[in-house]
Amino acid sequence: MRGLWGRVWQRRTPLVVLMAVVGIAGTVLATRDSGGGHLAANQAQLRKACDGTLPYGDLERLVRGERPGKLREHGTMLAPGQESRSLLDCSLSWGDGYGVTVHAEALVSDVPQAVETRDLLEPAGGHGTFVAPGTTGQYGKRGAWLVTDCLGGLGGRVRPTTDLYVTARVTDGADGTDGTDGTDGVDEADETDAADDADEATSRSGKPDRATALLGFRTAVQVANVLTKAQHCGSGPLTMPRTVVDTDETHGAPGRALRKCEWIDGSSLPGIASGTWTTLGDLQESTGLSACAGEWDTEKNAGRRPRPKQWQVTEVEAASWSGVLGRSAYDSYEREGHVPGWGAQEGEGPSEAGSEADSDADADRGVLRQGDRVSSYAGRPQLALWARSVCGGRSTYHRVAVLPEIQLGDGETAVISGKDRTRLSATALTVLDRYLDAEDGWPASADCRDTKVLGEVEQWH
Repeated sequence: MRGLWGRVWQRRTPLVVLMAVVGIAGTVLATRDSGGGHLAANQAQLRKACDGTLPYGDLERLVRGERPGKLREHGTMLAPGQESRSLLDCSLSWGDGYGVTVHAEALVSDVPQAVETRDLLEPAGGHGTFVAPGTTGQYGKRGAWLVTDCLGGLGGRVRPTTDLYVTARVTDGADGTDGTDGTDGVDEADETDAADDADEATSRSGKPDRATALLGFRTAVQVANVLTKAQHCGSGPLTMPRTVVDTDETHGAPGRALRKCEWIDGSSLPGIASGTWTTLGDLQESTGLSACAGEWDTEKNAGRRPRPKQWQVTEVEAASWSGVLGRSAYDSYEREGHVPGWGAQEGEGPSEAGSEADSDADADRGVLRQGDRVSSYAGRPQLALWARSVCGGRSTYHRVAVLPEIQLGDGETAVISGKDRTRLSATALTVLDRYLDAEDGWPASADCRDTKVLGEVEQWH
C-alpha cells in the first residue's frame, strides 16, 4: 500500500504544484487589480475628502492603493464656529509622492502673494511660471493660487470680507514629496513656518510640468466654485481652465505684442524715444488685474535710429489692480516707500515736490534735491504716477512708470535738471492718459471711470 500511495502522490505532485502556482499568480493579479487592497477605499475617500470639494475626475488617476489614504483637514467649513482663519485646510496623500493639498481662506488683509508690476510681467524673478488664462492667479511655490470675489460676503471670520483666496498643490510622485505642504493639522501660529518649509521643498523640486500645473489650477477652481456656492456668494462659477501658459520667455514669447499693450507705440506716444518698441503683457486675462510694459528695442533700431539721449524715456510700465488686489499692490509699494506722499515733509502734498519754475531755478543755481541725483548702483531708476478709479464697480489702483535712458559708469552719479524732470512728469501723465483711454486696453474693458490722479513717486535709488 505504501508503494501504491507513493506512486499516486508522485502522479499528483505536478498537478498540486501547478494549482499552487496558479493560485499565487491569481492572488498577485488580484492584488494588483485592487491596487494593493486599499484602492476602492481610497477612491471613496477622495470623493468625500475636503468637504467634497476636490475634482474627483481629475484626481482619480493619482490614487494609489498600497496603503490607506492619509487625510488631514480642518477649517470653518468643516466645523462652523471653529477658531481658524481657514475656511478649508486639507491634505490627502497616498504615499510615494502622490497627493493633493488645498487651502481656502476669506481674506481680511492683503493677498499673500507678490503682485507688483514686475511680479505680473516677470513671475518667479524672471524664471517664469504657469498661468491659466481667465483665472486671477499664478502657479507659485505652494502650487496654484487664485483670488475670486464673493459679493454676498464670506462667513467664518469676525471681520466681513468678500475676497476668497485658494491654493491647490497636486503631486504625482515626480518631486518626491508626500503631496502635503505641511500646513494641515497645525496650529495657526505655526502655519507661516510650515509654509516656509514647504516653499523650500518645492523650490528644490523645480517648476512642475504643464500637466501638473493645470491639475493644480483645476483643483483650485473646483474648490473655489464649491465654496462660493456653499457660501451663497451670488456670483457665477469660475470657468474651469482647459490649458495653462508658460510665462518663461525661453519657451517663446507668449506675452509679447499683446493687443491690450499696443498703445505703447514709439511712433504715436508723445514723450518717449521714437522708433520700434517691444511690448510685454501679463497673460492672466483677469478682470481683477492687468499689466503692460514697453521697451525701446535696441536690436531692431540699430542702424535705423540714433541711440536715445540722456533722460529720454526708453521704458514704460502700466498696471491696474482692483479690489483686494489693489489694496495688496499699494501696500506692497508703500512698504518700499514707493507711493505718493511717502516721506514728504509736513505740508507737502504727494505731487508738490516743487513747481517747474522752482526746479529750473534750483538747477540754474546748482541747488540739487536728494531726488535729483541718480547713482549707477540704482536698480531701475524711474518716475511713477499713481491714480485711482472705479472699474467694474470696484476701487482700482493704476500705476504707470517712465524709465529714462541713463548712461553711467561704475560709481558715477547722474544729475537730472529741472527741465528734464518736468519732461518726465509730462510724459508720465501722457502715458497714464493713453493707458486709460486705449480702446483695447484693460481699463476700457473694465469700464473704468471717476479717475483721480494721486501723485508722483521718484524712484531714483
